Amino acid sequence: GVKRGYLTANPARDAEKPKVIQSEIGILTPKQLRDLLNISPPKIIPYIAIGAFCGLRRSEIVRLDWSAIDLENRMIEVKAKISKSARRRLVDIPDNALTWLKTHKKKSGPVTPSNFRDHFERAIFEAGIDSWPSNALRHSYASYHLAHHQDAARLALQMGHTNSALIFAHYRQIVKPQEAAEWW
Repeated sequence: GVKRGYLTANPARDAEKPKVIQSEIGILTPKQLRDLLNISPPKIIPYIAIGAFCGLRRSEIVRLDWSAIDLENRMIEVKAKISKSARRRLVDIPDNALTWLKTHKKKSGPVTPSNFRDHFERAIFEAGIDSWPSNALRHSYASYHLAHHQDAARLALQMGHTNSALIFAHYRQIVKPQEAAEWW
């Protein structure tokens, strides 16, 4: 209105911003993840391990090919064509992910099997997880990584963010140090 000459001043300029109380981020406990990995059929373990220990997005894991996983150098190449941000990045493979991935590694082909959803939902049920939090693997990864490593900038880089602000706004749940150590 000011720009077009309808008003002499912006009446909203001095308005106070409301305080928005964020809802809690849903994450898995180390026990829930351990139970899920132990009960899951081998064909879906790579998906779970990559989500929980490397922090890739669901859509990135679904489009990920085994040829992009370099266990020897402990890196996953998230190519621009599968990344949400359309930017290529390299993601570290930590010890716990390496342990799960090395027994399931293939030269090429999709990491996620075509009938993944059925196996995944059955595994969640059999692991006794009553309610699956939204983006549980990625949110858990972010929360436990930050608590354990205390490096928000490094975490943002691994997750494909340009800064750590998104980590604190959307991905992090408060985690006790002993729980983080158990996750890793």
